[in-house]
Amino acid sequence: MKHKQFLPFTFPNILSLSSITIDRIELITNEQEVNYKQKIKKLLLALLFLASVYSNAQASISYTDISEAKEKPSYDGDIVEYKAKDGSVYKVGDQITIGVPSSNKTFAFLSTGDGLMTPMVPLDISASGKKTEIIKFRISGTRRSGFTIWLKTKSPYGIGNYNVDFENAINNGEIKSYGMTSNEALDELKRAKDKLELGLISKEEFELKKSELSKFIK
Repeated sequence: MKHKQFLPFTFPNILSLSSITIDRIELITNEQEVNYKQKIKKLLLALLFLASVYSNAQASISYTDISEAKEKPSYDGDIVEYKAKDGSVYKVGDQITIGVPSSNKTFAFLSTGDGLMTPMVPLDISASGKKTEIIKFRISGTRRSGFTIWLKTKSPYGIGNYNVDFENAINNGEIKSYGMTSNEALDELKRAKDKLELGLISKEEFELKKSELSKFIK
């Protein structure tokens, strides 16, 4: 019967065994590192894919897109941004300020209720000056009547939501635009004309100011 031969525990032999062990540990460590890097790479690719899907599921739309549409615009995801007729940009989550009613003591273009479970009721003057947060944009209308943008916003009182016929609300002062009102733009244009007549600005400067303000004047 043969017995296994063991290396004697000499210092050189111990060093040789240690070297082999270290090499094996390094090999295992390198393999683990490669596997870890591959997992990280796959995770990053998955995150990029999800970000791409999420981005494509959100849409931006403008007044021009809607007003010139022959068919009701449709999108794969939610509308999260809207560029108004006056060039101002509004986003979901933005706070907008309620103006004053354009007819008597109730608003013509702001209401509460969903029209299904609860009737749609015009807001009254008590809402003036309050801020309301944009929750959602939606497109309404028909080919015959044309299409418009509506907003669903949070009630500043914490109960219920508001419906906003947005462009009409802005045009009639029921919602304060991020841009200038028509009267503010007219006043600014008159001041520019006075400066032109006094020789304080050039004709070119006046025309530039006029083109900037014209989009706000109704």
